Amino acid sequence: MKAFSKKISIGRIAMPIWALALAGAAVVAVAGQAVGPVLSGSVSGSAGLTVEQAVVLDEGGTVGISSLDSTDEGLGVINDEGTSFTAAVELHVGDTVTISLPVTNKSDASANAVLELMPPAGVDVEVEPSIGVSLTEAQMSKNAWLLKVGVSNAETLVITVSPKDDLKPGFYTISGRISQITG
Repeated sequence: MKAFSKKISIGRIAMPIWALALAGAAVVAVAGQAVGPVLSGSVSGSAGLTVEQAVVLDEGGTVGISSLDSTDEGLGVINDEGTSFTAAVELHVGDTVTISLPVTNKSDASANAVLELMPPAGVDVEVEPSIGVSLTEAQMSKNAWLLKVGVSNAETLVITVSPKDDLKPGFYTISGRISQITG
């Protein structure tokens, strides 16, 4: 008991040991209360998610553009993910231009996809697979086609572009995207 009645000096201040022990216990108790809510908290937020599809426009392939008139020009590109393309073609009334797209199924089973085209006003488009390939298509709407792609290295999809009679000559951009679907 005598130990608790002793005084400890800190600088010019003298304090009994029991008061110092009580103050220390209070500091420990308060510190424990402060740590409790921090440790019992939760983690929230979001993480990016990348979903890849098996049916893609072959990134290593090229968009082929051909015309009956050899003076017509065109350029086509496929995006890095292989999910969309853009083709710029020179069109004149009476021309027919074909765009060849390399389609690849990277899975080990047949897969379905939707091809959506965005042609400019005054331009008609038609889609069909190359002859002798395992790719089949069905038109869903004016500018959308359902594709069934078999297991293979690469197939070719042919888009026929023809201007309407009132289209002014010039360069026109046709873009499209392919989206894999289940079922």
